Amino acid sequence: MARVKISEYRAKKILLGEEYKGVQLRSNNKMVIPKGKWVAKVDQGVKKRMKQGLVVVGKVGADILKAIRSWEKKGFSQFLLEPLVPHEAGEEQYFSMERVREGIRFLHTREGGIDIDAHPEKVHTYVYTAAKDIADISKRSGLPKEFLTTAIHVFEKNFFGFLEINPLVVQGENIFLLDAAVLVDSAGEFFVRDSWSEDDVVQGRAKHAAETRVEELARTTPASFKLTVLNPDGALFFLLSGGGGSIVIADEAQLEGAGKLIANYGEYSGGPTREETYLYAKEVITLMLASRAKKKALIIAGGVANFTDVRSTFLGIIDALTEVAPALRKAGVKVFVRRGGPNETAGLALMREFLEREELLGSVHGSDDIITSAVGDAIAAAPV
Repeated sequence: MARVKISEYRAKKILLGEEYKGVQLRSNNKMVIPKGKWVAKVDQGVKKRMKQGLVVVGKVGADILKAIRSWEKKGFSQFLLEPLVPHEAGEEQYFSMERVREGIRFLHTREGGIDIDAHPEKVHTYVYTAAKDIADISKRSGLPKEFLTTAIHVFEKNFFGFLEINPLVVQGENIFLLDAAVLVDSAGEFFVRDSWSEDDVVQGRAKHAAETRVEELARTTPASFKLTVLNPDGALFFLLSGGGGSIVIADEAQLEGAGKLIANYGEYSGGPTREETYLYAKEVITLMLASRAKKKALIIAGGVANFTDVRSTFLGIIDALTEVAPALRKAGVKVFVRRGGPNETAGLALMREFLEREELLGSVHGSDDIITSAVGDAIAAAPV
């Protein structure tokens, strides 16, 4: 069971039902902007959207489309239009609910808005354990009892794990949810078929094009390929293999104080072919060449494989490195290796010979050396 974020559109549709007048837009569908002034925003689970320029307020069709096109260039593809709610800044409140061991924990303050983090001392905490608690929470918070009752019902019925509304605008008995974020229990999907589904789950950030290509590669093979771009201008680039081992190696970089230098995380495993490994390695190497870091290192490392052939996968990596060897030399890139498994000796020999010939050699280690050998050498070559 995991908590996953659903789109703001779906969250508000669940909370407000037919009263909700939001319009969902997606890049792969025809976009029709209704007449009138709207609030438009990226709807992919991104925090602090206003501060990142991912929200426009009180705009009409042409201006909204212009904003959406600029967001698409940043990699976003899902958007939300909502009617503008006139209100004063002093009417903005903060409200959240979270499932905890004791029941449901409420956090509330009458001074909300996007700067709520600056005033944590003004946030009040309430715990709901049974229906009898609603009246007391309503009295102490000033929130309408009907609103709290509905929120709790929706929260329980739809397997919510967390709900945040910021800002929540209260005008007498009228409640407006200007921004909402919801995490649901993924195991609840089977029980809420008329509420939310896998299609409503959103990515927490815009995907890098390389990540999308690796996902497409992974769908075509029984082998496993994963890639997450952490810092496009990083200095340490990883070609890792083997789940537990890859985590140990990446963690070592963080522990050595080189966290800000880490450009990517991911792995190849499950016995990929030479061609598949070439395609995966090419994505990471292309990212490395595009990085603006002055000094860069490629770390090819992993634990001792059970059945992934070291020689075959290294040939795929060598194929990718060969295509851009002159550019790698010009950029001063060095390659650091630590690997073990089937055909380890032959694979390491091929890799060492290639790196020496192309003047890219940093270091090469086999399974006799500790798993973090290569990352330690790379950090020493690219100072923190």
